[in-house]
Amino acid sequence: MTGIYEYLPILFAAQENAFGKTGILDKYGNILGIVLCVFGLIMLAFSGKVKKMGSFYLEMTNKEPVIKETNYVPAEAEIVSRRTTKLATMTLKEMLVQFDVDGITYSNWTPDLGFEGNVAIEYDPVNPKDFYISDKVKADENDTPDTDDNGEVLTETPKTNNAFIAMLGFGIVLLGLGAAFLYDFYFIK
Repeated sequence: MTGIYEYLPILFAAQENAFGKTGILDKYGNILGIVLCVFGLIMLAFSGKVKKMGSFYLEMTNKEPVIKETNYVPAEAEIVSRRTTKLATMTLKEMLVQFDVDGITYSNWTPDLGFEGNVAIEYDPVNPKDFYISDKVKADENDTPDTDDNGEVLTETPKTNNAFIAMLGFGIVLLGLGAAFLYDFYFIK
């Protein structure tokens, strides 16, 4: 075991720096260090911009309908009747919607959305059987916000900005590596 320690000073004395006599890093280690430092600084600058943006994430729910030009014609339809069908453990509620176009009555069963009386619809003038209900469903008055065990309303906690943390860490690592390459190239002889 003591034999290894006897050769350590000779080993370290043989190398001029950490690059040793490796070839390309021995000649161009300073350029690699500068490039790493520049990329590290750029990454730190971008992480600052991401921090200013705050938390961002992809939201997969659409809160407002996207309105596209369909050339459908607005009209009003009457809810004629309702029916309930039981399928195993599931209950299917439907309503019969009926409307007139040019003296012809069209009707169709649609899912029961809880409307009463008349509803606003939009139909295809070429094929009036093709229609959809354009009325918005009203929120249930009995809906209450989520509460915890003490009865306090739960609020959504802001999401942590993982992109900022990752970019900051990566920028620090790149800057540190570049500085280590430059220090090793210029100061260790």
